[in-house]
Amino acid sequence: MTMNFLPSCNRSGQIEPSDSKPEGFRAHAAECRELANRCWHDETKRRYEELARQWLELAEQRQRSA
Repeated sequence: MTMNFLPSCNRSGQIEPSDSKPEGFRAHAAECRELANRCWHDETKRRYEELARQWLELAEQRQRSA
């Protein structure tokens, strides 16, 4: 599994994730959930779950602003 979180600049020069569409954010959330499910260390698992929640929140925000 390869995760690509490298930022890019949009037309106005603001930095955005490489896939800034809601579907891309949801895909990142799914990857984080998958990694959380593979973790045996509770703290690492919790952090991946939190990352997934944040990606989903970004997807919701992007969809509302579209």
